[in-house]
Amino acid sequence: MSRTRAALAANAAVSTPSSVNARFLVQGDADPGLLPRLLEPFAKLGTVPTRVHASREDGDGSTLTIDLRLAAAEPRTAELIELALRRVVGVRQLIAVAEAA
Repeated sequence: MSRTRAALAANAAVSTPSSVNARFLVQGDADPGLLPRLLEPFAKLGTVPTRVHASREDGDGSTLTIDLRLAAAEPRTAELIELALRRVVGVRQLIAVAEAA
């Protein structure tokens, strides 16, 4: 059993990318404070998103849709940003995708 666990751990270490491209698709309340709250986790980790696009194109304008992207980031940085975005007040839904850079 220990050989199997060691082999799985070795495979996991080999398959972990050194950098990822991350995309965060957020839907939330169309509140003036939502965008700054979403950008704060990036700033706290010393990074700048490569893309920020926000729109209020839904029916009554009460929903804000935001596309945030981060290129060539450390996997842990992308993970920390995802966790922080999930806790932002006003976020209704978050889809996070990370791919090897």
